[in-house]
Amino acid sequence: MGNSVLKPNAKISPERESEALAIRNNLIIELLVSVLDEKLVIERHILRERLANLIELAKYDEELTETLHGVINKL
Repeated sequence: MGNSVLKPNAKISPERESEALAIRNNLIIELLVSVLDEKLVIERHILRERLANLIELAKYDEELTETLHGVINKL
């Protein structure tokens, strides 16, 4: 695999946490629908990595990106 974009030491910005949680939940739903459609099994570490990739591709501002990584680490 390529380099991981997971950020295990990401800090959660309290003022952006609810926004990040909503985005994280939507991304999880999108991934789960994709996985179910393909009839795959997904492990937690793979879920985290896929979410981190989606976050980096989305080009959120730096503070929200950091907060998103932080809430993903809580999964």
